[in-house]
Amino acid sequence: MVTPSTWEIVSLLLDVAHITFIILLASAVLGLLLGAVLTMINVKNIPVLKQITVVISSFTRSVPIIIQLFIVYYALPPLLGNFGINVTSMSATVAAILALTLYHGGYLTEVLRAAYKAVEKGQHEAADSLGYTPTKKFFRIILPQSVPVALPGWGNALIHLIHDTSLVFALGVADIMGRAELIAASSFGMNQVQVFLIVAAIYIVVTFLSDGMVRLFEKKTQKFKLDSGLKAKRVA
Repeated sequence: MVTPSTWEIVSLLLDVAHITFIILLASAVLGLLLGAVLTMINVKNIPVLKQITVVISSFTRSVPIIIQLFIVYYALPPLLGNFGINVTSMSATVAAILALTLYHGGYLTEVLRAAYKAVEKGQHEAADSLGYTPTKKFFRIILPQSVPVALPGWGNALIHLIHDTSLVFALGVADIMGRAELIAASSFGMNQVQVFLIVAAIYIVVTFLSDGMVRLFEKKTQKFKLDSGLKAKRVA
């Protein structure tokens, strides 16, 4: 029995890295959009819908992500089938993206809601008195002041999402962790420590780059001191 070398293991893992990155990117983008929608429903106090957002947020933050993955992949298709919606052909990758999107979106709902609430009520009143439309008020007043507040929480949520992608192999997704399990099993666990140390190194690099991106965004937003949403003062 010949065990693969370190570089062979790295090559085998990188061959499927794109699957992990696709799941991560899709879940991050869709989760952010979902979180934004749920936050708007929450802060606008839309009847019934607000209660639904609270349930979604509470569920996703309370239930371990591995269970959420199993629910979406195994329980959701037969449940939707009772309503005439056929999703039995849903792949494990799609199920993973859907579960991680719900998880990430539910987590971000609280982060974005806190950032939105951080904008003083007087800012809203001042914009309304100046005749700003809701869209103009959001992009000119609310968003510039909310983003710096939300970035740290979003960064933490993104790192948690990166870590959680390592669990999608439980659904049979042939991602980095799935390939690592196969490599370790092929040598009957003789190189198991080596394989998972390499996997850990890959996740460290991805997490480091993501954290650096968030810190860069934070640095960019700190270039402006927003004394008021109606006036941005450049910091020397």
